[in-house]
Amino acid sequence: MVSSADTRDAMNETFKTILESLPPKGPRSQLEPYTELIQELRKRGWSYREIASILAERCGVRVAIHTVYNFVRVRAATANEARSMRAAAERSSPAPSSGLSDILPQRDGEVWDRIRALKERPVAACTQGPEKVFHYDETEALQLISDTKPKKGAL
Repeated sequence: MVSSADTRDAMNETFKTILESLPPKGPRSQLEPYTELIQELRKRGWSYREIASILAERCGVRVAIHTVYNFVRVRAATANEARSMRAAAERSSPAPSSGLSDILPQRDGEVWDRIRALKERPVAACTQGPEKVFHYDETEALQLISDTKPKKGAL
């Protein structure tokens, strides 16, 4: 009888063989070799139309304006994801947090102190409100009661 572990090992070996036999995949975009040039041109304020014409004239790469735009947008999104992942890794520390002050930045101390005081305030103090201002009786019709005096000439 063949165990599931033996079957899994055989499949892993088959997968390894397939993966090793495949050639490495080339770049997905013809703009890939020009990534740094395009990024620098964008930093210097060049438009996508101008970048496409520079690529055509100087590099011999003819692409549409939208191709350059999508290329830049995808790279920016990837860079943002990498930045957010690095920031998340920096924020998560192995040391246990001792409270809210460890999370909050140290700038604008007065504002953060007020926020901390509000968050630490007991819940019961927040839920207590004024006494009831009306009484509901289902046998009587509802009436609007105004705190202000009616204007002269009004009914």
